Amino acid sequence: MRMIERWREYLGPVDERLAAESGRYVKVGFCMLLIGASLCLYYGIMLQQVAETTGNPLLTPLGASVVPSNNVLLVVILAACFVPLGLEVRAGAFDEHSRIASVDTIPWDYVAVLALICGASLGVVTAGMRILAEIQIVGIAEVTWAGDLAMGAVYFVMAFVLGIIVLAGVFNAAIKRRHALEAELGD
Repeated sequence: MRMIERWREYLGPVDERLAAESGRYVKVGFCMLLIGASLCLYYGIMLQQVAETTGNPLLTPLGASVVPSNNVLLVVILAACFVPLGLEVRAGAFDEHSRIASVDTIPWDYVAVLALICGASLGVVTAGMRILAEIQIVGIAEVTWAGDLAMGAVYFVMAFVLGIIVLAGVFNAAIKRRHALEAELGD
């Protein structure tokens, strides 16, 4: 609890104008995710239904020729994440908290903490899901614990490094855009 309080103190108060603007962008992303995920789910149901009624199971070479619904879902999820982020950066903002929204240089401490959270989350989820999948497929006695934990560690490092690069780039773009908007208003 104390760590959450310290984090909120670090971020500073919420700028209501930025929060309202951010809420609009999140709503766009939510609508994209809801509609896209629903269409992907429906497409998957139709694939399964057609495969069953025609006697052509999807887990055969025939299934390799259809577009898998999880690939389409991945595109939908990425679009639903990056479109609102792009809209927010275009508006010259990155966060609704006043301390982060008004920076003129990249806040490396904030970027590092967010990248660490992203990396740790992906590492733990990767290792956990691989272990769960192995338990279901080969049984708990045959789980390669060290390999799964190593895979989680690799994903942690990749996500941490990519997180720093992407977050720094997004902050840089938002700062430049905010300065450009301020210059336009100053003219």
